[in-house]
Amino acid sequence: MQAEHWLWLELVTIDALPELGVGRGGSCPGGAMKHRQAEHLMRASLVSLGLVVATACTAAASTHVAVSSSSTGALPEPSASAATSLAHSTLPSSTTPAGTAFTGARPMGTAPPLAPSTPPALSLPAPPSLPAPPLPPPPSLPAPPLPPPPSLPALSAPHTGPLKHFLHSLRALEAKERRAHVRVMWLGDSHAQADFWTGGVRTALQTRFGNAGPGFVHLGMKGYRHDDIAIEIDGQWRMRPKQPSTVGRSGDGAFGLGGILHAGFSGRRAASLQVVDASLAGRSLQWDLCYKPGLAADDFTITVGENSARQITPGRELSGLRHFQFVTRGPAKLAVTIRDGRPDFCGVRVETEPQESAGVVLDNLGINGARYATALAWNDVAWGSEVVRHPPDLFVFEYGGNEASDAVVTADRYEKNTRALIVRGKRIRAEASCLVIGPADRVDAEDKIPPINDAMRRAALAEGCMFWNTYAVMGGKGSLARWRDEKKAAPDGVHLMPKGYAELAALLTADILAGYTRP
Repeated sequence: MQAEHWLWLELVTIDALPELGVGRGGSCPGGAMKHRQAEHLMRASLVSLGLVVATACTAAASTHVAVSSSSTGALPEPSASAATSLAHSTLPSSTTPAGTAFTGARPMGTAPPLAPSTPPALSLPAPPSLPAPPLPPPPSLPAPPLPPPPSLPALSAPHTGPLKHFLHSLRALEAKERRAHVRVMWLGDSHAQADFWTGGVRTALQTRFGNAGPGFVHLGMKGYRHDDIAIEIDGQWRMRPKQPSTVGRSGDGAFGLGGILHAGFSGRRAASLQVVDASLAGRSLQWDLCYKPGLAADDFTITVGENSARQITPGRELSGLRHFQFVTRGPAKLAVTIRDGRPDFCGVRVETEPQESAGVVLDNLGINGARYATALAWNDVAWGSEVVRHPPDLFVFEYGGNEASDAVVTADRYEKNTRALIVRGKRIRAEASCLVIGPADRVDAEDKIPPINDAMRRAALAEGCMFWNTYAVMGGKGSLARWRDEKKAAPDGVHLMPKGYAELAALLTADILAGYTRP
């Protein structure tokens, strides 16, 4: 908010009038006016003739001087400077501070002037015009105290509630007070992996608060899409865990941020990611490639834009996740070609340089068939080390639809798992906000969705997260069948069509920003 400037006009009060030759009640004691009148009377010899001179001084725009009816001359009017000085007085011209009324040259209720005794018949010349002596400057008065500023409506009231940190971060970004991206980390199931729902939310937030790039992207994953990336795969690639949605520990449990490793295992093996978002043209992009060594013979080439790097895993150190970082100008292509060995790639993060153009990043970590127990099976230390590299301002947990395929729904266990994953996120990034999204309706599990939905709502409220009721937003029981009839849901009775995901994205974004206060 720009500073408001106040202009003060300092007026001369009636207490300063005596210093200007003007007295209270209409008299002119002392000062320049009295001396000027005395000089005029002496020059005209009016005193010797017994003429009575009366003065009336008011706070009008000019000072009036009157001579008794026996006089044939008149004193000159004061100069314009004197009139201007008096015009700034705050005393009204019709009353004194005591309320005494004036008429003409003298106060009412005073005796009339005495008539002269046997005056000689003389014709007096008019007194010469003399320049009025300058009036002394008004005294320096202390400036009146400034009044309190006017009461203005609050433009940026503090945010409250479960999304407080996230909304504050957005406001700082919009006010240009933040030089870091505002990050959303979305963990979910197949509703997220297709990147229609997540892509709609990403686009809405980036359109308003700034586009900071695609965020996290899988490398070498078949059947995978991302709104802002063109993906190519050449050769045979495999995933680890073999079933990414597993709810049991697999290997060392270190699979990178997205919970999946990809590697080519025979023949020529290559994969590439091409940024296709034209709005990123001319902007610096940061690329962060994550990989996990597999064999001492690992040998692969990374090409990003015009930069190339060949990496050979040294010695026998094969544990842990490693990162390569590059910077390009504008949309570019990253390509990986494996020459030998079995390196695993755990994904690529692509985003703008925050100091140049900060904005919103939404990382989509959705996995087909995933549940809360899927993410809980990952090595929490290894996963946490990836999260803190780019800590989120908002965690989104979107599961529950696959839990509905269980033969027996165990609401207590689902509530426990939901709370456990929220707590894991808070342990890594305590100040981050959290949002739990309940499951959508399913044609084949209409009666199972409500208890799962209720369990996840209880967990969200217990851990201080916002809960978004997808089931209710869609229309409750039977809504998936109706959406399918309206071409908003897929024929399988579980997933949605792009039109349906776009509708959910718009509604969810509106509810997330419902409490947002602009800077």
